[in-house]
Amino acid sequence: MDVTYHLICQGPCCWQARRERLVRKSNKEAAQTREAIVAAAADHIKRTGIAEASLADVMAAAGLTHGGFYRHFRNKEQLVAEALSAAGDKTIAVVGRNIGKGGVNAAVDSYLSTSHRDSPSPICPFAALGSEMARAGEETKAAATEILERLFATLAGGASGAEARGQAIVGLSTMIGAMTLARIVADSPLSEEILNRAKDHLHR
Repeated sequence: MDVTYHLICQGPCCWQARRERLVRKSNKEAAQTREAIVAAAADHIKRTGIAEASLADVMAAAGLTHGGFYRHFRNKEQLVAEALSAAGDKTIAVVGRNIGKGGVNAAVDSYLSTSHRDSPSPICPFAALGSEMARAGEETKAAATEILERLFATLAGGASGAEARGQAIVGLSTMIGAMTLARIVADSPLSEEILNRAKDHLHR
């Protein structure tokens, strides 16, 4: 009985099932590795900027060697775009969570806080990278545009119409602009003044 079972399990069907399990495992591991690279890139790029972030440094931050990069991405821009999207997802989640706790004012206060300003890797990629994204490739700009649209919708709180969208656009533009300027002059009293003035202007 045991011999018969053993022989049956060595047949084509058994080998096919084993092969499929190995493929599924390999695909899962590849997806996990890709996710780890994107997460490491999102943090590293916000710290150093797009131009200064080398592929070798990003892969090292993910605990991997440079040689494995092209098994997961076409080029650096694809990675930057995906890293930007991942950072945007986190920003949208934080803004949405703060709105849920205390409305738009709570989201404004959290975003325009000194802790956000002083973080070496700000939660918001627009605050971290500023105008550098304007000089990036089309794939990165497309990712940035998609994040902005989702942030506008989040700040609008589900309200539709031109007025709600307009307020969201003005609000987010003020938040990003104020945070960018505050980070530039972070060691001066002007930095905190910029944050406070922007918060006062946006509070509803």
